[in-house]
Amino acid sequence: MLLKGKNIVITGSGRGIGKAIAIACAKEGANIGLISRTLEELNITKKEIEDLGVGVKVIAKPADITKFEEVEVAFQAFHNKLGLLNGIVANAGYSRMWSTHEFINEKFSEILNVNILGVFYTFKAAYPYMKKDDKKDKARFIITGSEAYPIAPIKLAAYVASKYAVVGLQKSMSMEYKRENINFNMVLPTQVDTRLLRGKNAGDGNKPAHVLNPWDLNEYYLFLLSDDANKLDNALIFVYDFNEAKKLLDGAPSGKKENWEVFKDYLEEKAPKDYENVKSLGKLVDFIITRSK
Repeated sequence: MLLKGKNIVITGSGRGIGKAIAIACAKEGANIGLISRTLEELNITKKEIEDLGVGVKVIAKPADITKFEEVEVAFQAFHNKLGLLNGIVANAGYSRMWSTHEFINEKFSEILNVNILGVFYTFKAAYPYMKKDDKKDKARFIITGSEAYPIAPIKLAAYVASKYAVVGLQKSMSMEYKRENINFNMVLPTQVDTRLLRGKNAGDGNKPAHVLNPWDLNEYYLFLLSDDANKLDNALIFVYDFNEAKKLLDGAPSGKKENWEVFKDYLEEKAPKDYENVKSLGKLVDFIITRSK
């Protein structure tokens, strides 16, 4: 199992992307800490993990990610029940849409608080309990970003500002903690079938074709938590670029997709732009190929 015995905490894990990550990590043998504001949703995620029958520990702690004292208490509980933490996924997010000049002031602040302060508070609360004693098995801090960086769609001023901000926050933390055996990386999804995008219609089976399912992102987080990414730091994984590469991978002749070393030449020939976009993360492409077999 890819993450056997690891202790992983995911914020925003009551539903959507966070829930999918939690279940995927549990299937790979990780013990899981769950955080969101709604205990009822956390308990549903917890039960789904327990019903897998894989024997991992699952701890659910409700907390408002914008209130440091609540986040701090949650991480103390995770440490007490699980031990030192191998990975943190700062996934909780929030957005609303208005013309910028009409944006409700309080909502603008709320979005920044969840998407920026929430990441900061998550790291600050987790830091004392992260396993930082082994450079061959570094602690991982993963942020869920967005294609809003750098596309910057209109009428999402607060969300866009927050997603630009966490890119800078990651870069700063990566430099600051480089000697402490912590890697900081980010997954930047395209549109995903969550309440953030589709409200109460999320998961109704009627999503547009271009919209991803939450579990379509699992392989990116699993890679970043795996041994394969132990040396990867301050990476931005743009999901769109890898989805384009995967389309070529699916259609490639069998002799051209055994691993990254043979696939990269085919990709460069058929789609040079896609090749340029993913070549620095060939290990991730190799990880995707291996897990598809």
